[in-house]
Amino acid sequence: MIEDIKRFYEKTKLEKGSEDKVENVEDPISWIHVFYKEYPRLPSIDLPKLENSDNQLETLLKMRESTRVFSDNPLKLEEIARVLRSCRIVDSKRIPERRTYPSGGARFPIEIYFISFNINGLNLGAYHYNIKREKLELLLDQDLRVRRRELISPYLDNPAAAIIFTSVISRSEVKYGAKAYQLSLIEAGHMAQNVHLVCTDLGIGSCSVSGFVNDSVAELLDLTETEIPIYVVGVGKKIKTHEKI
Repeated sequence: MIEDIKRFYEKTKLEKGSEDKVENVEDPISWIHVFYKEYPRLPSIDLPKLENSDNQLETLLKMRESTRVFSDNPLKLEEIARVLRSCRIVDSKRIPERRTYPSGGARFPIEIYFISFNINGLNLGAYHYNIKREKLELLLDQDLRVRRRELISPYLDNPAAAIIFTSVISRSEVKYGAKAYQLSLIEAGHMAQNVHLVCTDLGIGSCSVSGFVNDSVAELLDLTETEIPIYVVGVGKKIKTHEKI
């Protein structure tokens, strides 16, 4: 790993114990209020109104939201399969191959891991999503529910699963040097948006987080120094209006 990337990663990762520092205090207004940049003194042009605004994609974009408290109801393996396949190879014969998301220089540094907490038809534990063969490879057959705060975020309650994005940073470093870190973050964002839209289509709750303990995730997945965890999406069934939180 390039030294500049390593230093930046070390300075920005969360350490063990940070997930226990959540305090029940009111958020400052600067965390809540949304700010906009405008140029009121300059000429502006009204964009045309959207046509077919009720098509499926527009509907999914409008319905997408972050779910932070999940139901006790389990997810189905079939649902998880659809969510994971939102990130897949669509043309393996093309060189470089084409996927459902863009990647800087088609280097595809991002790997996907999956932690099962409450999935019908799937044992508890940690898995690697083999994107080439569309399979889940069992890494650790273990109940990891007590470690959810550490592996996902203390701000999510009761997710049924976690989708973890890591970057094998060297795949991009050979072409882009230190910019490989930035490109990895961008790529993971593209992939997570695919995940959110499919979850929305299925009626599944999802939430992107960065509040995981980096070294805990890396140790659990047995990552080498050249592969770093960068993003997590918690998923699970939404709480219905008649259910008690």
